[in-house]
Amino acid sequence: MDSLPVEHLCDVDIRLEEGHPLVFGRSPWRNRRLSVISGGVVSGPRLSGEVLPGGGDWSEGGADENGDALTLVDVRSAWRTEDGALIHVTYQGRLVIPAAVIEDFRDPARVEALSTDRYYFRIQPLFETADARYGWLNRTVAVGLGHRTGAGVRYRIYGLR
Repeated sequence: MDSLPVEHLCDVDIRLEEGHPLVFGRSPWRNRRLSVISGGVVSGPRLSGEVLPGGGDWSEGGADENGDALTLVDVRSAWRTEDGALIHVTYQGRLVIPAAVIEDFRDPARVEALSTDRYYFRIQPLFETADARYGWLNRTVAVGLGHRTGAGVRYRIYGLR
């Protein structure tokens, strides 16, 4: 067992509301931000449909001793497949932005040109649905690779077989 068996499930483009994230600032417990989802598109070999508006990322931000930005990703969202199934999707993950690329990463006009090998963005989606056609998602362990876009985020999601 020297490799991880994966299957490409879908790509997801999530749009975030303009003016976000809302920065709550550093409380005694954490440094919380909220980015609200305004919609999106799901497309791929196993899942296609839309990301519904209204979910969000309740992330926590920090930094390490090198000045690299560290983010704990914490997302809740709702997806509707092309054939009408509703899927509740949550995911946690890690985003590490080296200090050398923080300015490019935060600039919507420059971020898409920033290669994903310049930062680390990984998620662990959990799917939940009552629709029997997609019951396999309730049993799937998934991972995703993230990419920041000018309008939000893009993920390539894989299921572990």
